[in-house]
Amino acid sequence: MHLCLYLDSASTTQLKNAVASLRSGIKSLHLCEKISFHILFSPNLKWSDAPKSMIESYYQFMDTLKELAGSKVYQCSIIHKFDSSTVYITEIDALVALGKDITEDISRWYHLRVLDYSHNFLRLLPGVKFLDSLEILNIGGGGSLETLAGFKMPSNLRVLDVSNNQLKSLDYVFSPSLRRLDVLNNSIYSLDYVKLPQQLAVLDLSHNRIDNIKYVNFPRDLTHLSISFNPMESMKGARFPEKLEYLDISCIPNESMAGIKFPDSILCLNLQLSMTNTRGLKLPPFVQELNMACNELNSINPLKLPNSIQKLYLANNNIKTLSKVTFPTALKELYLGNNLITTLKNVLFPPTLEVLDMEMNPELEDNEKDISSLKDVIFPPNLRVLRLGYHSIKAIESIEFPFSLEELSLQYNDIRMFRNVRFGSKLRYLDLSGNQELMSVDNVLFPETLLEMKIPSTLLSNLPADIVKRANNRELILTKSLPYTI
Repeated sequence: MHLCLYLDSASTTQLKNAVASLRSGIKSLHLCEKISFHILFSPNLKWSDAPKSMIESYYQFMDTLKELAGSKVYQCSIIHKFDSSTVYITEIDALVALGKDITEDISRWYHLRVLDYSHNFLRLLPGVKFLDSLEILNIGGGGSLETLAGFKMPSNLRVLDVSNNQLKSLDYVFSPSLRRLDVLNNSIYSLDYVKLPQQLAVLDLSHNRIDNIKYVNFPRDLTHLSISFNPMESMKGARFPEKLEYLDISCIPNESMAGIKFPDSILCLNLQLSMTNTRGLKLPPFVQELNMACNELNSINPLKLPNSIQKLYLANNNIKTLSKVTFPTALKELYLGNNLITTLKNVLFPPTLEVLDMEMNPELEDNEKDISSLKDVIFPPNLRVLRLGYHSIKAIESIEFPFSLEELSLQYNDIRMFRNVRFGSKLRYLDLSGNQELMSVDNVLFPETLLEMKIPSTLLSNLPADIVKRANNRELILTKSLPYTI
């Protein structure tokens, strides 16, 4: 059972009604094995100035829930209770009172396992005693917390989220039970000499101020690590744990990955916008998902891509051709938008490929380096999704798309001719919008599986009769577009 309340300064009656509902629904409470309650405070409510009657009703609700089913409460959310003025509390008596207020919210739930106390503007948690039963604790989101000292951390805690705060260091002795630590978007400068639990499996340090990880000893059991969006100009000397499966070091001002030893265990590697050249880059041999977008790549072959890759992101580079490229044999998804590729002719896509996304960004400067024709293109037999929006394709003629194709996006090209086209019986989505010189479609049989079709306004009066009939019968969603303008 989940109990949800939204409180503002006029919520006294609402709280009293909630108390009455608890008492009248006592049988339902007894039937529940677990109960969670969630209280969201209005941004316009200042708890310190709340009406006395409301504060009394708030604690009456808490007391009643404890009386009737306190032992069943396993999850609690108290969000945005304290506003930004709390940050400026410095007097000892006021800090003690604040700590007691927080403790009173949570101390009555002896079997509490999940606590979300996020988006509260707390600079510190003075003397707060969290229950040892807690396994998941979220005290992030307030943008104010400066230290993890001064309060009792639960001894059985497995997940701690302190993201979006003002932490400058992790100089805290964490419980050995901790398995996940989220510290993204803080002000941490260094991890040198920080002692993290060796059993820690997930660590997110993205969006901080870390400039070097050369001397960092990451926990040996770490499987997921994110250090993206940190001002690291060099990755030299970085050492990663041997059990790592997910690594995100994207969006850093680093020059090269030469000499970096990635663990063989890595399955997902995000290197987007993380180097100015790829010389010396050695990819892990069993990686399944690789993001190399925004790295000014000129070609693919020098990367020596492992055959294990299933998802490959290469968008926003300077790749000019795909001919003679040897793709990974297990590749299922390929993302190549915003490159300098002008043709798909003579490209040997692997037969395993299911998603080919080469959609361009219409808001980028027009460099006239896009695809103008699909003539003689050989598509992989298992292709399900083909996205070629915002190119300069002028005709779709005498093309037999793969039988497996489910989605085809050709929006805002220069298509003037669409005829003698064959689809398989799995097509569900077709986007021809923005091709304002397309007046008709000839000798095209659209399968009954088609559920959504987007067309230019110029095509509306010349649609095949079966398409019009299906749209009128609400079997097909049909929408028209206008010319694209910037």
